[in-house]
Amino acid sequence: MLGELHITTPPPHGGHLVDRVIRDPDEGKKMADGCSAVYDIKPTLYKDMPIRNVYREIMSICYGFFSPVEGSMRSEELERVLNERRLSSGWVFPYPMLFDISKEDLKKLGVVPGDRLLLRLKGQPFAVLDIEEIYNIDPLDVTTRTFGTVEKNPEVVVVPFDEKHPGYTIYKYFNTEVLAGKYTIINEPKLKPPFDRFWFPPAKSREEYKRRGWTTVINHQTRNVPHVGHEALMRNAAYIGDTKPCDGIQVNAIIGAKRIGDYPDEAIVESHEMVNLAGYVGPKRHLATMCLWDMRYGNPIESLLHGIIRQNMGCTHHMFGRDHAALGPYYDMYAAQTLWEKGIPSFGFPKPPYAVEKGLYMRPQNMAEFWYCPHCAEVTYSESCTHKGEFQRFSGSFIRSLLAEGIFPPSVIMRREVYQIVVKWWKQFGYPFNNKKYLTEREKELEVDLPKMEVPKFK
Repeated sequence: MLGELHITTPPPHGGHLVDRVIRDPDEGKKMADGCSAVYDIKPTLYKDMPIRNVYREIMSICYGFFSPVEGSMRSEELERVLNERRLSSGWVFPYPMLFDISKEDLKKLGVVPGDRLLLRLKGQPFAVLDIEEIYNIDPLDVTTRTFGTVEKNPEVVVVPFDEKHPGYTIYKYFNTEVLAGKYTIINEPKLKPPFDRFWFPPAKSREEYKRRGWTTVINHQTRNVPHVGHEALMRNAAYIGDTKPCDGIQVNAIIGAKRIGDYPDEAIVESHEMVNLAGYVGPKRHLATMCLWDMRYGNPIESLLHGIIRQNMGCTHHMFGRDHAALGPYYDMYAAQTLWEKGIPSFGFPKPPYAVEKGLYMRPQNMAEFWYCPHCAEVTYSESCTHKGEFQRFSGSFIRSLLAEGIFPPSVIMRREVYQIVVKWWKQFGYPFNNKKYLTEREKELEVDLPKMEVPKFK
C-alpha cells in the first residue's frame, strides 16, 4: 500500500539496482575498440578552481547509487526532472544528470546519435557513452529551475541564489552542449587508500547488511568531521518511533569537490571510522561508507538524492537535521524536514516523498538539534531540555576556528581520537581544511586509479 511502512530491507529505487560495470578486461577492450571518438574527462572550473568532475557521477550511476538512472539525461527527461522532479519513467529524481561539453569539443569529436564515445580518465580508458541524443541547454535556466526561486518556491527558498552557492555555481558553469545516453564503465577503477575501505556500492552494501543481520538501518549523511553532537544525533535518531533501535547506523560521507573551508575527504572518512574504533558508537552497529558526488548543497532537493542513494544501499531510515545539506541563507533551515513531513507543492510534492506514486520507500527521522547544556552538564536534545537560555550550540565554524589555531577543542565538543585524525591529514596537506591547492591536487590524483588498457587509435 502506498505510504505503508515496511520494516525490512527496501527495494532499490525504481525496482532494480543499476549495474553498468564491465569486469572482464577483454570485453571492456572490445567495447573501447568499437568507439567512434575519444574524450578526456576534465573537471568543471570556477575561477580556476575545480568544482565538479563528471567521473564521480558516472561512477555513482554505473554502480547503482543513483538507480534507476543509467546515464546522461535526454532533453525530454531533463525537462521532466526540472518541472516535476521525476524521470521519464515517473520515478522521483531531483537533479539533472548531464554529460556536458563545449561547442568546440563537440565539433572536434564529430559524433552523432548512434555513436559510442570512449571516455578517458587519467590517461586511461574509463567508460563509454552510447549517444542517443545531442542537444543544447541554457545553463542559467537549468540552474535556476534546479534550485528554485523566492517567487516560485516561497515555502522554502528564502533569498535568491548567487555564485557564493557552490551548487548554483556548478550548474551555471555547465557547458552548453549535452551528450545524452547510457554510461558503461569498461575499465573498473581501483579505489585508493583510505577510500578503498569505505567503498560499499549498493550491491555490496546490501550484502554487508545481510552478513551483519541488519534489517533496519538508519543513515547519517555527512560532509564533516564528527563532533560529539553528531554522536548524540546518531545514537538518538536510531530509535525509530516505538520500535526497537535500528540494527545498524550507517554513515555515508559525500566524497568529491566541496567548498573551501570544508574538511579534506580523507579526514572525514577516517574520523567517522574512528568514532567506532574508539568505542564511542558500538562497532557492531556502526558502518562508515562513502559515495562519490560533488556536493550541490541543495537542502530539500539534495535530501531527495540522499534518500535515493541510501535506499539503494538498503537503508530503511534516514535522519534529517537542521540545515540538512545546506550552505548559507538560501533555504529555510528546516526545508528538508518540511519536504519529508508534508511535502513542498512548488517542487512537485503535495505529499512527502514516501507518500507519492513512484516515490521512496525509505522513511525519514526528522531531528531538531543537540547542544551542550551547562545546567544539565551534558549533551541534551533541544526538544527535551528546558534550559534553553543556557545552551551552547555545536558550531562547526567555531570548531574549525579552534582547529585553525591549533587548539584542541574541549572533549565535550570533539573526541581526542577524532582530533588526532584531523591533525594527521593536516600534517600531510599542510592545512586542516580544503583550500585551492588541496582541491586542485585532488582533481589531478582523484580517488581512483585505473588499470592500463591499450587505447584505440582514432583519426
